Amino acid sequence: MDRKKINRKTATEAIRFLDANMLDATPTNYTFAYLYLTGANGWLRKQVDGITDGGVRLHQKDVDDLMDAAPGETGHGAASTLDAQMDEQQAGLRHQMLSFADLTAKALNNTGAFGRELAESAEQASGTRDLASVISAMIEKTAEMERRLAETCRETERLRQDLDAARDDATRDALTNLPNRRAIDRQLKTFADHGMPMAIAFCDIDHFKSINDRFGHAVGDRVLKVVAETLAETMAPHVVGRFGGEEFVVVLPQVDGATAFTLVEKARTAVGERNLRVRDTDEVIGQVTFSAGIALCGNDPEAALREADSLLYEAKSSGRNRTIYKAAA
Repeated sequence: MDRKKINRKTATEAIRFLDANMLDATPTNYTFAYLYLTGANGWLRKQVDGITDGGVRLHQKDVDDLMDAAPGETGHGAASTLDAQMDEQQAGLRHQMLSFADLTAKALNNTGAFGRELAESAEQASGTRDLASVISAMIEKTAEMERRLAETCRETERLRQDLDAARDDATRDALTNLPNRRAIDRQLKTFADHGMPMAIAFCDIDHFKSINDRFGHAVGDRVLKVVAETLAETMAPHVVGRFGGEEFVVVLPQVDGATAFTLVEKARTAVGERNLRVRDTDEVIGQVTFSAGIALCGNDPEAALREADSLLYEAKSSGRNRTIYKAAA
């Protein structure tokens, strides 16, 4: 297996590791998962195995403490690995941009050379009787130029697709394919900077830990995908993102609180109506529901997120499977 495939396999396993432990897919957490899965830091792996023995999952505090304490088997602790990873990604993008510039320059040079060759051929044609051979040579040169330009176009398109994929991977949740927290934060900032009013809804799957405990994390992943798909379909065209774990965020620009409440309730009903079963055994999972909190946002997205989170907690505390929105008095 080549290095690219190995790296992709490790990345997929790292995301699954984070999901299994309900950890956000942040750069630091991804680095932690990478170090553990590859065994690049033996001390870290031993500590994690000790904590998770018996099926206990990791918590964010465990990750933070272990990353701070990790010895320098990978450089100067885990931080240097993260820096190197980010540098490698940036270097890769820079290389692609330079390659694109080289391709463009090559195409321009080829076009100029072709023009000069045509001029030379025209001069030859004016001073010779063997016009057929000159025309044949010009046709051959034209065909060669077309082949070069076609190859340049194909290489340029491949580079464009690679760049698009790199940008998309950085803002997509690997499991649900929804925008991730980074993408949502960026969108909220953009709307706030433009003074656009909006509603923000926090949605959290009820009793998700019990689903993982009863049926396993693979089934839990499927439940997350189903909820993600249902939210995205029922809330369209508004953006739904996975904020981390079993928590989702819906951004509703230029939507008032009452309308946002109606839309979220529609989504909550749609999720609750799904008849979910375990694919391999056909065992009934039972009704899956979520709780939600809604807040209005002006120019301070962080404050709105905190308010929505607080209302979500209130919905959980008051019985779950409900949406709470409190209009300003």
